[in-house]
Amino acid sequence: MRTIALINQKGGCGKTTCSINLAACLAHMGQRTLLVDMDPQGHCAVGLAVPDQQIERSIYDILRAPGGTATLKDITWQIASNFDLAPATITLAALETELHGLAGRQDRLSDALSRVAADYDFCIVDCPPNVGLLTFNAMRASSDVLIPVETGYFSLHGLAKQLELLEQLRKQCRQELRIRILATLYDIRTKLAREVLAELRDGFGELLMEATINFNTKLKEAASFGQPITEYDPASKGFKDFQKLARELIGPAPRMSLDVTRAVVAMEAPREAASLESRIALAQSTVEETLEAVQEGIELPEELSPNDAPMRRSHRSMTQDLTAQANILSRKADEVRAVAQRGLGLAVTPREQTFGQKLEAFYGVRQVADGLMFVAHFPHARSVAIAGDFNNWSPLHMSGGDDDTFQAVVNLRPGKYRYRLVVDGRWQADPHNRHAETNPFGELDSVVEVV
Repeated sequence: MRTIALINQKGGCGKTTCSINLAACLAHMGQRTLLVDMDPQGHCAVGLAVPDQQIERSIYDILRAPGGTATLKDITWQIASNFDLAPATITLAALETELHGLAGRQDRLSDALSRVAADYDFCIVDCPPNVGLLTFNAMRASSDVLIPVETGYFSLHGLAKQLELLEQLRKQCRQELRIRILATLYDIRTKLAREVLAELRDGFGELLMEATINFNTKLKEAASFGQPITEYDPASKGFKDFQKLARELIGPAPRMSLDVTRAVVAMEAPREAASLESRIALAQSTVEETLEAVQEGIELPEELSPNDAPMRRSHRSMTQDLTAQANILSRKADEVRAVAQRGLGLAVTPREQTFGQKLEAFYGVRQVADGLMFVAHFPHARSVAIAGDFNNWSPLHMSGGDDDTFQAVVNLRPGKYRYRLVVDGRWQADPHNRHAETNPFGELDSVVEVV
């Protein structure tokens, strides 16, 4: 079992959100995962809708009386398939005082986890926002430490000291720990966030995870409903971010089995194959990041007025430029893949869907030559229609594809429009459009503007 502790003395960095959703994504990907809450505030239970009054025994009972009648299996709650939670309550705050001076108090969590190591692939430990006995227990039990860092000035300023402190604790633990940094709450629209992320990459190099957790309202909404993002909105940017993080932590996927001829060719040229694989991975990663930026929508910088028409045209031009870049990178990725396949003596076969094709199928609303294109993703929906003030709120049927995607093109003049989607007869706001306003009935209408 691989144990990862999420540690940061600074609050507000998204540590508990990361713990919950990372554990949920690992479980979603088939990894048997245990989430251990070592924070007396017990926010993991709150974020997963576990009623506090129904928690009869918690991690406190395990750490207070090691080797007693209670084990981790007795206190865990099954949140989902492959996903268990060992909750904490406020009683955990008294543990440090109760164990003061006792030998082996720093190994209580490690001992408890060792008894269930065969039952899980991953253990995620959410630590309190301070350095004490609880955090020290987490470090002693872990093989990895992940430091969530908000992409703000004060977080960057205190990160170096945080790393120095963790290095001192690592020496006291007398064990090897892989310490990594995770950028969180990243808002690409703000200049400060972009500069802080650049500073993190320049200053900490390989310590910084490739994955970045973007600011996403769906993550907050999921927590308020007591659900991980895997259940609340698996089509959201937040889910994609944590899925990417989980994949990075799991490591490269094992190669598919090859026949003898392919295996011999690969063994004869391992360096060339590895180089080509890395080039493919780099090209694909760059394309995916570009696509995500386009899909999320590059909005006007916060310091500019949204009514500034020239800047709105500039914004539209930026989006078109990103689209063109993604298409170019897509073609380059295809070329590199073809070279790799020929280098290994494999048949060059087309992929199911190029990144350029994926780009054309992203969800939401965007301006095209013929007007506005609305694209929505509703698994299992039989019919989806669009209705707005542009068609007197009369539902217009959206054409559906084989991948649960529905789309329609509406020719509109420049102006601001309100609309809603009608999914199997149920009216709702467009989940893929973040711009919405309250209507006279107290519900949300999605809003789009044609320039």
